[in-house]
Amino acid sequence: MVIGITGGVGCGKSAVLSILEEDFNAHIIDADKVAHRLMEPFNPAYDKIIACFGEAVKDRGGFIDRRKLGQIVFNHKEKLKCLNSIVHPMVKEAIMEEIRDINSLKTLIAVEAALFIEAGYMDICDELWYIYTDNESRIERLIKSRGYTREKTESIISSQLSDSEFRRHCHIIIDNSGSRADTKAQIAAALNNQSRK
Repeated sequence: MVIGITGGVGCGKSAVLSILEEDFNAHIIDADKVAHRLMEPFNPAYDKIIACFGEAVKDRGGFIDRRKLGQIVFNHKEKLKCLNSIVHPMVKEAIMEEIRDINSLKTLIAVEAALFIEAGYMDICDELWYIYTDNESRIERLIKSRGYTREKTESIISSQLSDSEFRRHCHIIIDNSGSRADTKAQIAAALNNQSRK
């Protein structure tokens, strides 16, 4: 079984993945880490990104500076479209390859991607789970954990899919606003329901 884990920034996807891995023996695939790997020198996306954005996105070591790249695409739709057209198909293919390689070894695989719906990854999963946390809790988490300002955090949240859009596309909603035990109980119930199908 392959579960897609998605939700907005600061909703606690990492906490849910930790529970799935530690308590339910899931194999975790993080789309962002896959993208990092593909963007390193001598990997498929690297040359294409340099061709699209220029040498200015490199750091002193010749690696792509993801912060610089993020600043370029954040308020520039055409540049973001170019980046997504390079990275998303390659990430999706790499994830599908990893799933094929491990499918015989693990009964539960969780794939995490913030842009699951927008990137069209839904077809690689049996179920898509939306990790929900109220906006104020998300803002507080991001200010505390990443040092973001409230303004920056609200800007990022408003640029992502709305709560109603996530709910429309996802099969399961996990409310991650409470304790770890509460989140774990919801995950157990969702997996139990899936096993009965």
